[in-house]
Amino acid sequence: MPLHDYLQKHFVDKPTFASLTGISPERLDRLLADEAIPHATYICDGNSVRSAAFGVTDIREPLTGEYFRPECVRWAKIADQAAPGSERATVLAELTGELHRALQNHIEDSAAIDAEIQRYLPHFWNGTFGLCVADPSSGVGIVNKEMLQEKLTALTANGSDACPADISPKDLLQLIDDYADSAMPFSPAEYERSSRKRLVDDLRPTVAKA
Repeated sequence: MPLHDYLQKHFVDKPTFASLTGISPERLDRLLADEAIPHATYICDGNSVRSAAFGVTDIREPLTGEYFRPECVRWAKIADQAAPGSERATVLAELTGELHRALQNHIEDSAAIDAEIQRYLPHFWNGTFGLCVADPSSGVGIVNKEMLQEKLTALTANGSDACPADISPKDLLQLIDDYADSAMPFSPAEYERSSRKRLVDDLRPTVAKA
């Protein structure tokens, strides 16, 4: 799939994102400048595409603009409806509350939960979760993808072991499918380096033959 088609299917450009949120482009710029909402996941300049997760990748398509996940409109609306000056704090409070509740289903130690949340936050603000999480509109969607990836990575030595001792092939295939459902397909710009290729498309056929 060409990058243009991928972006058209899963993302919206900056003016469209502002329109979906119901705010002016100027208001969106202010929220982004204040780091009150996730930044654009992809920025294209006609010669390359840049993301926080994968850096700069040369492209052959003459694409320009900033691209956002429409699911992140929710966070922009939360910020826009907050009291003036509290936009980032309001989004942060909503996000961390959701992340904490979701992580309690996976982690018992409260200090470990807090540490995991702090690890997530930079990826939320810089747009990375828009690149890799199927549903970045909620803490539950983020945690689900991250926990499944961590489990799958640990069990298979980052995709290199298709026959781990601690799980049956049937259950491993289910875990792979669950992870695939929680993660994005990834764009053609980074697919070859993505967890989707490593932990799903490369691993699944090998497990199925085991």
